[in-house]
Parts: sequence; C-alpha cells; structure tokens
Amino acid sequence: MKPYTLAILGVGIVAGISLATWAGAVNQGDKEALNAFKQMEEARGRHNKSLRNESANYRLSDFSIQGAELPDVEEILSYEGSTMTDLLLPSDEKLSFILDGNQVKGFTLATDTRPIMAGESGSELFELHEKIKAELGEDVNLTYVFYAGGFIFVAVDQKGQESVWLDRRAATILNVSPSTPYAPEEILEHIQKGAKAAVTSKSKSKPEEL
Repeated sequence: MKPYTLAILGVGIVAGISLATWAGAVNQGDKEALNAFKQMEEARGRHNKSLRNESANYRLSDFSIQGAELPDVEEILSYEGSTMTDLLLPSDEKLSFILDGNQVKGFTLATDTRPIMAGESGSELFELHEKIKAELGEDVNLTYVFYAGGFIFVAVDQKGQESVWLDRRAATILNVSPSTPYAPEEILEHIQKGAKAAVTSKSKSKPEEL
C-alpha cells in the first residue's frame, strides 16, 4: 500500500491497526493481523459487555483476494487506457476474511511477512465477493485496490471482460453506487477526476514563494 494512496486520496480510518504497529512483525502476516483483530474484539468486550462474545473462535478464510495498487498521481492523470488492469501495479498484499463459525466478522490485509490492517467491515466485502462470483462465475479473476479507506474490486471473467465493483466507502468517494458492476472506463474517469482535484488542492495549499 503506497503512502501516495493514503495521502493524496484522503483515506479514512478503518477500525484496525496500522503499519507502524507491526514494525517488528516477521512471517505469517495474516495470522498476526488476525491476532490483532482478536485483541481488538477482546478490548471492545471489556468496555462493553453487550459486545462480549465468550464463544468466539475466530479463524481466517481458506482463500484470499490478491491486492494491487494505483500508480503515482502523474501516471493516473496521463493514463489513456480503457482497463483498470493495465493501470494497476502488482502488490504482495492480500485480503482475507475473519470467520467465527460460518459468520464473517471482519477482514485482514497482510503480506506473507507482515500484517497491515484488521477491520470490521468484512461482511460487506464478503457479500460483494459472493455477488461478483454469482454473476460472473466461480472462475472470475478478482483483484482488490484499497482506495480512500474503501475497496475497489476489479473482476475479469473467463471471456476477458473486465468490470469494476465498489464497496460503500469507495462508491461514496467516487459518487457512484456500491455493489454495482461498472465499465472500467467509467471508474477510471472518476479516479482521474479525484486525482486531478487532489493535485489542485495540494498546489493551492502551498505557500507562495517570495
């Protein structure tokens, strides 16, 4: 997850942990993120008895979704392609779901070697994941992008057709509807507008040189 993505696009805080929290973490990043989620839930339970779940048996899903990153703002603004896939940069991050029995309780973002974040909006992301698979088939190639505190899912079906889906947070930022398939060109246009607005805002905030 690039610092640019967090700073330029104004990421909101997702309940969870930050990179700094895990500066010394090594190996099994997703399991470490799961442990952080457990600790967070235990802390919430201690402060609010109605949230306490003594029988919770949290575990990670047996699958994960591969992550990708947006490039620097200059590349976003100069991009003239028609697919998200050609714009995105590879990442070693992945998204997994936190389960308690068959119930989705949260999500983790992690690499194989370090945890990045644990959050509580897993049920929404899982429902979106299941909706995409139901509409495009089990073999759909799915990638996520963490965007402005929300998630963009890029789906490529077996015919090579690309569609873009957003959770509520990302959809609100880009002024589109959540859990709805969009042509990549449409979402790219919104992302470029957002990047341009961010650059303009940043330039206006700089003090004038004497």
